[in-house]
Amino acid sequence: MSERTVAGTSLARRQLFSSAVAVAAVSTVLATGRAQAAAQADKVVLIGLDGLMYRKIEEVRAPNLLRLSAEGTLGRTSIAPHVTISGPSWATVLTGVWGSKHGITDNNFDATPFAKYPTVFTRLERSDPTLKTQSIATWDQIATMTGSGNPSADVVISTPPVPGDDDEIETDAATADSVVTAITKYAPDFLFTHLDQVDRAGHQHGGASRAYRDAVTRIDALVGRIVAAVDARARANPAERWTILVTTDHGHRPKGGHGGQTPDETTSFVIARGPNFIAGATSSSFSLVDITPTVLDIFHAPLDPDFDGQSRIRQPIEPFTSR
Repeated sequence: MSERTVAGTSLARRQLFSSAVAVAAVSTVLATGRAQAAAQADKVVLIGLDGLMYRKIEEVRAPNLLRLSAEGTLGRTSIAPHVTISGPSWATVLTGVWGSKHGITDNNFDATPFAKYPTVFTRLERSDPTLKTQSIATWDQIATMTGSGNPSADVVISTPPVPGDDDEIETDAATADSVVTAITKYAPDFLFTHLDQVDRAGHQHGGASRAYRDAVTRIDALVGRIVAAVDARARANPAERWTILVTTDHGHRPKGGHGGQTPDETTSFVIARGPNFIAGATSSSFSLVDITPTVLDIFHAPLDPDFDGQSRIRQPIEPFTSR
């Protein structure tokens, strides 16, 4: 074999080897990218604050809720003509349809409506049975909703009322304790919690009272504990993408009570902080009926065309001027 032939053969082998290395490198990069994508895990915590008016958050300068609003998207809307009672509103939060469809009109209801309009828990579990879902609430009727359907939430907890706790301060604190433990130890994929003391203060003292504002301050501290647990978990587990949603069911009249259609009763808000939401954005249309479609979209679960709400993670933000 001539020197030219030997040299050509060696060059061809080197080129073939280089090509193989390049293909292997590209394959490794693609495999790593796929592994990293697969390792990304979405997590959502939905915090329900019964009877809370956003302007009272502003009045008391509640630091944790205001910080969440600044770090995420804030929606402020009226839910009129929807019934401004807890049962109908929390059912709307958890089903994505208004009361005109699910049919709940007061706080006396059973699981029947959720056969036709399943909760977000049932829809998530049907879409991906491996998801870990939890409901931890102060108001025991939340369990009627989250424990409905087949399948229902994996864990459904109603915090036992603390004896003598007429203001629900200690009971809400116990609920928050359970939520922090769940996030820290178990990191459920979707967790819904409900805290009730602001609504209790509204009924007992009125929405314009000092007692109501004090309850807002206390509930803000509990929200701060939950957010701190989420943020600590996120720092320790960078592959987890955590979203926090906060909403309410209705407001309160200045002298207390709700169920009517006054601006104080129909006022509502949503706070959404997470990778799918714009920090500092505001919306005049992001409402509590949008929460279930939004949560399902985050987890790539099917959206029902019968929803009254829509996912807000790909929707343009419509600003309002009162922020």
